[in-house]
Amino acid sequence: EILNDSGLSRELGLYKPSSYRYISDANSSKVRSVDDGANFEDTQKAMNYVGISGEDQFAIFSIIAFILDLGNVSFKSSRGDSSVEDSRVVGQAANHIGVDGNSLEKALTFRTVKSGIEQIKTPLSVEQAQFARDAMAKAMYSKLFDWIVVQINKAIKTDKFSSSIGVLDIYGFEILGVNGFEQLCINYTNEKLHQLFIELTLKAEQEEYKREGIPWEKINYYNNKPICDLVEQKRGIFALMDDESIYPKGSDKTLFNKMKSNLRQREFVTPARGPESQFQIQHYAGLVTYDVIGMLDRNKDTVFPDIVNIANSSRNPVAAELFANHQHAQKKAVFKRAPTTCMQYKKDVGKLMADLSKCNQHYIRCIKPNSAKRPGMFERDLTLEQVKYLGMLETVKVRRAGYAFRMEFQRFTSKYKCCMSGMNEYEPDAYRTTGNILKSAGVKGYQMGKTKVFIKDAKSILSLEDKRKQFWEDARNMLPEEEDGLIYADKVYGINEKYERSPLVFALGGRGFYWFNSDGTPAQYFPMEEIDFVGYNTREGWMIIQATYSGKYEDDPQVYVTYLSQNMYGDQVKNFIQVCDSMGYELDAKEVSSYPQDAFDPREYKANIKKIGKGAKRMISKNANFSKAGGGCCVVS
Repeated sequence: EILNDSGLSRELGLYKPSSYRYISDANSSKVRSVDDGANFEDTQKAMNYVGISGEDQFAIFSIIAFILDLGNVSFKSSRGDSSVEDSRVVGQAANHIGVDGNSLEKALTFRTVKSGIEQIKTPLSVEQAQFARDAMAKAMYSKLFDWIVVQINKAIKTDKFSSSIGVLDIYGFEILGVNGFEQLCINYTNEKLHQLFIELTLKAEQEEYKREGIPWEKINYYNNKPICDLVEQKRGIFALMDDESIYPKGSDKTLFNKMKSNLRQREFVTPARGPESQFQIQHYAGLVTYDVIGMLDRNKDTVFPDIVNIANSSRNPVAAELFANHQHAQKKAVFKRAPTTCMQYKKDVGKLMADLSKCNQHYIRCIKPNSAKRPGMFERDLTLEQVKYLGMLETVKVRRAGYAFRMEFQRFTSKYKCCMSGMNEYEPDAYRTTGNILKSAGVKGYQMGKTKVFIKDAKSILSLEDKRKQFWEDARNMLPEEEDGLIYADKVYGINEKYERSPLVFALGGRGFYWFNSDGTPAQYFPMEEIDFVGYNTREGWMIIQATYSGKYEDDPQVYVTYLSQNMYGDQVKNFIQVCDSMGYELDAKEVSSYPQDAFDPREYKANIKKIGKGAKRMISKNANFSKAGGGCCVVS
């Protein structure tokens, strides 16, 4: 994409893609269906949006240019030692990040080894120099990616809300012609994610039915825990690789021999035919053949101190930050052995799994329809293979045999009791109330568990949601036109404007607490600023509003009014009180055990109201737009 921008390419001194070894594959540098120019513009807009300055953007593109030119550095051998064939290529790469060309050349062809208090520069062979070059390119690219992620996280971080939505995008399972260390790590990650998927969607689903006492015929699924253990256990592949990477005489051959002698599991196989460096693992996606050649080199800390020092000396503001916290940059940490790549990778994957386990997860499974990257082309065998190893067949079986919806009785009743026909009295037994709601709504195909209701047909839930939505829209339309919006609504019992206990619609707006008759006429009203206290009782199901008014008589200078709403759930009251707090209304609210008699008795309540002096806003006019569509709602569910 950068090379497609002619102006930027000229400024950076870059050429066409075929000029660079890292991206010179003619079949992969251009995809006909992809507009690189448009994508690059989108990338720059996104960087602007998250607050990456123009200076830092140019620094990022300069690092990319450095990596491209670095890949073109070639080496020649002189008596076993290496030297750069063309110093001009090194100089061009060095200019991109503002480092000395001679220092970069030495960092690629020599390695500084600490011996006691002395530092000895050891020349590298051509093969070692090539490895150092590629290691630096990979490390710079990886660190740059991490830096960009940090900037994005800084931009979207907020202290206002504690919850967030994250997206984990993974490449998927890899089976190449020759599978090495990178494929082992990628496939291990996929195994761990698949294990988590099994735990959360298949195993957990069936165990929940068993725990809730729901009749269920067990469905068998593929459990890949033995494969994860094969890689990550104490004497697994990663542990053996870590040992051999530390051992001075460790080699790919000794690693392979240790694997053969220590990993006697059916998931680990050494093929009867083939090189004495290959082994096979029976992954959930199929049998994969790996080759140990090069695994130890890739597992070791390949970022030499010389490379870190070069990066830290950069005049490029972003490049100078990339290795600032690397252990080679810390003087006190020079002698501490860096963790090998596999052990650090295992640690990172473990942290990822721990973070994911704390989240409510939803999966989007992407299927590759063909291997030619062409639209409108469907390869049946390729698609079926992916469906199988993604565990989708087992998932479909469990979902079809199971229940599309489940919810705790208490939450279900508080959310959907407004859908019941008529105004039923509060039922403290959430189990019984749940059954009444389902019968009233005509829901079929459900099972009552020990703590939850399970409903098989999703259409039944949509029907309930439609009824709930209609109730909320009606409640919103009852509010006066000057009201900001609806926060909460419910069906309750209370005292109406005629001072009779009757079924009412309770509506909480941004400016006050309202009670309406079913035809939309106002029954009672308390402005936010006049409310002294909100009390609620979770066990018995009621809420009281207390307010103080100036009295009309000298012997009653203040009138204390308490209004009772029955048929309300305490957890819902707590929810909408929190919303009110966030809006700036700090209502004094808590659980209470009783209410005064004048809150329940219409005659005593009426006598209190009659004592209120002039100036108190006690009633509102009916909303003339009651039959029309309402405004926005802030729904407390």
